Amino acid sequence: MSEKTQEDVLLAWQTFISRGIILEDKVRPIIARSWQRCLSYGLDPWSSDFPKCSDTLLTEKRREYEPLRFRVKPVMELLFALLHCNISICDGEGFVFDLITPLKSYPRTLGTYIKESTCGNGAMTIALHEKVPVRIDGYEKYRVISHPYSSVCSPIVMNGEVLGAINATSPFGALPQEAFGLITAAGKLIESLLFEINSPSLSENFQPWQELIDCSSWAVIFLDEENRIAAANTVARQELGYGHEVQWLNQSIEEVLIDKSDSAYLTRDDDGQPKPPQIRFKVHDSRGGAIRPMELIRKNGIELVQGQYRRVLLLDPGLPAQGGSVNPGQSVSNYLVNNHSQEVEFLGKGEEWKKIKELVSRTSPFPSSVLLLGETGTGKEVLARTIHRLSQRQGNFVAVNCGAIPRELLQSELFGYVGGAFTGARSGGSVGKFEHAHKGTLFLDEIGEMPMDMQVSLLRFLQERTVTKINSNHPKPVDVRIIAATNKNMYDLVGQGLFREDLYYRLNVIEINIPPLRERSEDISMLAQFFVAELCKQFNIHPKKIDEATMETLCRHLWPGNVRELKNVMEKAVVMTAGDTITPDVLPKQIFQTVNPLSPQPADKPGAESEEMSERDYILHMLEQHGGNVAQTAKSLHIARNTLYRRLLKHNIQLKVQPVQRK
Repeated sequence: MSEKTQEDVLLAWQTFISRGIILEDKVRPIIARSWQRCLSYGLDPWSSDFPKCSDTLLTEKRREYEPLRFRVKPVMELLFALLHCNISICDGEGFVFDLITPLKSYPRTLGTYIKESTCGNGAMTIALHEKVPVRIDGYEKYRVISHPYSSVCSPIVMNGEVLGAINATSPFGALPQEAFGLITAAGKLIESLLFEINSPSLSENFQPWQELIDCSSWAVIFLDEENRIAAANTVARQELGYGHEVQWLNQSIEEVLIDKSDSAYLTRDDDGQPKPPQIRFKVHDSRGGAIRPMELIRKNGIELVQGQYRRVLLLDPGLPAQGGSVNPGQSVSNYLVNNHSQEVEFLGKGEEWKKIKELVSRTSPFPSSVLLLGETGTGKEVLARTIHRLSQRQGNFVAVNCGAIPRELLQSELFGYVGGAFTGARSGGSVGKFEHAHKGTLFLDEIGEMPMDMQVSLLRFLQERTVTKINSNHPKPVDVRIIAATNKNMYDLVGQGLFREDLYYRLNVIEINIPPLRERSEDISMLAQFFVAELCKQFNIHPKKIDEATMETLCRHLWPGNVRELKNVMEKAVVMTAGDTITPDVLPKQIFQTVNPLSPQPADKPGAESEEMSERDYILHMLEQHGGNVAQTAKSLHIARNTLYRRLLKHNIQLKVQPVQRK
């Protein structure tokens, strides 16, 4: 990040948010200035909303910037290959008109203006304002919602005018150190491409591209259309014994490999075949015939401005050499790998949660389809990942948000396509999510939002268990377990003709209802303490405890955002607590405004009744108000009807049955 530590910046951020004071020795001046701008705009650091994408404006801007997009696209694709994170570009006013992302759903910035008055500070806003490349991490962000993000941005300047900026963002943690050099070099490369009006051959002017790939700690090798080595970065040349020599250029990739079969894998498009555990290269001019094994990280197809260098190979030189080649240093990890290794929200001790755990344990080993029902924030994806992990299926867990992908793209996302299937399609085609999840699990979130035509395609897959790519006539067998999830009432959707009844029954082989957090009041304390402990570890700060008054307040809150809301509240509490004990004063105001009437009540008044009697009396009172109507009573208590029936049994409350009045 810089010479400032995360703890330094956290202290500076807390001080500025609470007192408006800049601790100059704890935060970089360029960051401090951005905080002050956000404050002057009246931006709430706890806000979580973002501008909405304007499809009309996006279309207009893309048409206006088409020449720029044409020049910049290969640079963005190369950055995506090198960093495998969100790569975006904006104009001089901060409008994001292009985005490449590895994520299933990342609509937040595309088609919107990124301004500090609405989004808070970030690498893009600072780069545009200060006209310099910048990196910003963690607590340097003004808004809490952006604290997990890491971003680097470089302005694109022509004749002193800022035309736009190129940006890399990781939503899951710190970008590698080399990201700053890569993005800075990319900014310079874009400027040179725009300056070269006549667009000379890249072979005549490859130097800006060379400077970019030399910033990478991976070994980077470019192949041309005939699979000959067209370029390589410094790491690759050193690892393979070529130094600054150029005689290996124009050699077939097969000539520098030990195993000829590796050449076939490296030079073909992804077809679902497992990659070799290592690629073994011959070390040039080695008396001992040294072999240099490297792990293939990625192989991406990239069409540069003049069409040269159509494939880029990224290899990790971290494997020990065979015959004497040395490890050049620690390699950079892919920030997307093992991102969800621990199912932190799958915790609970109440009776309802025990039943869910038993159901998950019993059904996970079977390939049957599962339908998860629950409100937003209850942890449906976490539960789906747990089912996948317990199933011991060897393939990937692939998540798709059916409500976040545009209708016209959903078919290609799920089933894939062959080259030339539609305008803008990659020349080599694309593997769909079904194939990515082969031998694994496909999680279809927000299944209730799936368009009717896609429901037909999904039903056909469930019947035939084959996928056919768009523009292809060749079905391919795929072994995938389907887990679907929704926060909607599927019976109502079927009744309204918005969801196919036959598809509903195929998905609903095993149904799991996830109760909202307000019905799991006995789990709130455990979850809150767990989140605090995990956040303290994550932030590398001293452990904190929750005092009794705070815990009592948490247990009485209604939690409309469920477990997700609890986690966010505890993050704010950890960040805002300077000492070792979390107290009620650091909790958001809404925690005190929505109280769960069925949660334990404080018994600090003289003559206060027991918790059980308080709950019993309140239920009786609400039943009387609604004339004994169970559905209306449950709705007013914010609980399900079956939950209310269980509490009636618990407190021995008899419902009065009204005699039928005969005419």
